[in-house]
Amino acid sequence: MSHKTVYSSYKRKTDPSLMYLLLWAVLLVGTVCAKAQTDTVTTNKTIRFSTIPVSHQKSLQPYYKALKEAEYGTQRFSIFEQLAQAHIEKAATDSIMHYGNLYLKELASWDQTEDDKQPHYAKAYYFLGIGAKYNGLLDNAIQWHIKGTTAAEKTASTEYQYLNKIGLGKIHTLKQDYTKAIILLEKALGNFGQAWPKYSNEAYIHLGDAHYHSKNLEKAKNFYEKAREGSKAIKNLETELFANLKLGHIAEHEKRYDDAFSLYNDTRERGLAEGFNVLYFEGTIRVGALFYQEENYEAAHMVLGVAYVNAIERENLQYQAEILELQRKVFAATDDHKNAYAIMTHLASVKNRINQQQQRKISKELEVQYETIQKEKEILNLKEDQLEKTSELERQKTFKNAFLIGFLIILLPVIALLYTYYQKIQAQSELAKKQEEINAQKVTSLKQEQELNLVKAAIEGQDEERKRIAQELHDSIGGNLAGIKLQLASLNEGSEELGVIGNQLDETYQLVRDISHTLIPKKFRNNIFSQLVRTYGESITSTGKLIVAFHPHPEDQINQIDEKIQMELFKIIQELMTNTLKHAKAAKVDIHLSLIENELSLLFEDNGMGFDSSKSAEGIGFKNIKNRINELSGTLHIDSALERGTVISIEIPIKTTTHEV
Repeated sequence: MSHKTVYSSYKRKTDPSLMYLLLWAVLLVGTVCAKAQTDTVTTNKTIRFSTIPVSHQKSLQPYYKALKEAEYGTQRFSIFEQLAQAHIEKAATDSIMHYGNLYLKELASWDQTEDDKQPHYAKAYYFLGIGAKYNGLLDNAIQWHIKGTTAAEKTASTEYQYLNKIGLGKIHTLKQDYTKAIILLEKALGNFGQAWPKYSNEAYIHLGDAHYHSKNLEKAKNFYEKAREGSKAIKNLETELFANLKLGHIAEHEKRYDDAFSLYNDTRERGLAEGFNVLYFEGTIRVGALFYQEENYEAAHMVLGVAYVNAIERENLQYQAEILELQRKVFAATDDHKNAYAIMTHLASVKNRINQQQQRKISKELEVQYETIQKEKEILNLKEDQLEKTSELERQKTFKNAFLIGFLIILLPVIALLYTYYQKIQAQSELAKKQEEINAQKVTSLKQEQELNLVKAAIEGQDEERKRIAQELHDSIGGNLAGIKLQLASLNEGSEELGVIGNQLDETYQLVRDISHTLIPKKFRNNIFSQLVRTYGESITSTGKLIVAFHPHPEDQINQIDEKIQMELFKIIQELMTNTLKHAKAAKVDIHLSLIENELSLLFEDNGMGFDSSKSAEGIGFKNIKNRINELSGTLHIDSALERGTVISIEIPIKTTTHEV
């Protein structure tokens, strides 16, 4: 089956490798359900598989019942807090956002002063920040935690100042801003660590994460061990298991695979037993990744299969994506490229669903915020009506008081209008400055693109001219010299003078041939194509801006394709790499080049910022790529979304021929 066929069958939802994965997973779950626990021993390691119970948590039933009977106000708020915290432990992202939004809505309608509301706002914003983080909405999470910190500072609530700042530190780590995360967490520990030691262990874990990703493993290990010991002291099993999971990362990085396995497996089993679903998923995925590192691919498939079924049952798309990504690597490592490609297409579908859900959640948050503002306005209007009635009564008592109140009623809106007008002028001024900066950046970008196009055009023109001259030298002058030599040879083979002339003609003919070959670009005549692409990728990687990985399959057959197709394919890869370097802000690029059943498939994938392919205008680079593909009778497919990277699939019909040197 060609890659094109695999992609088409995926769109019809009947991909054979995906069906195989799901059937295999279902059979595995059936076995596990028939027997409560199954022990698998592989490579001297014992794995216990269990499915996560999908029934509604009975422990939360009292809260649901209490919520129906609770009075409006602090009683309901307290239940919201307990329910949100319980769902955080279960990694139930939708439930976290639901109770956070419900908390925020009822706060807006609560008939109390703003000072009384602020401590509750600090808590509601904290839960919304945690929920946004689990849903991958990192920028939204930052906004919620900043709002939570501000609300907590207004009432000197050190507990939720600390929690919201710990949440901010975690998100800065996820956004790869490790320096900012370290500074923020260290400052928070210094200000609030002694007052709230039970939260410090979580801060130590996030500090360890920031140092781990900054390649400072020794500091990371110290913070993880500090978090583990502190959690043991206060009997906080969840944080202790998280610290164990992180220490497993350190052990795996140091290639202490037995220690890493022990830590991961202990974390997943204890996490499952205690209902900590996040720890179960994280531990299971790390065990699967560890088997992949040890090249125990059968065990990796087994572990990831169970985790994938549990992720489907819990409708956790984020963990489904992580598991599928690892499964793709396992298939690729076993040279099962068809299934690897099928898994990749299914992974793209899951990521697309994640993106759609995130967009819906963003819309839901905006809707909640709008409703909150509307309720606050209604309360304000009611208060204004009450004030007007009071003013009317007071005016009836004395004319003097009525005059003063009337004057104030007129004066305050005028002041508010002036203040609003001033703010509008300030906003317009800031907007004009930003627009000027954007225009300057656009001009600079256009100049750079124009210069790049001029250079490329000049190089292409030189190549074409060199080819033309070489062809003329070889075909015209070379042909004439060969004809003259033959005529001279037929006149008198024994003549010494003709022999000298013949030798001179040989030398001239060889010189013309050498010049014509010199004019033709050498890199495709003297280099193996796959090595040429690999060297190009290594040159990009050596700059430190981007890691490029090239995966040809089968490499020998790819190197035998026609030189013209090789040249066009190389230029397409260069165009794609130029676009990635200029726009994507990516850290890694994977280039998969496969030749299956006389069809050449190029898969170019980056982990950059992505773009909305339905809205983004085509640039010159993409137009050049499409023109080259059309000349080769190929097809192009672009799969990209904001914050989800870009996958470009190119398929070219081809016949393998012997490559002429």
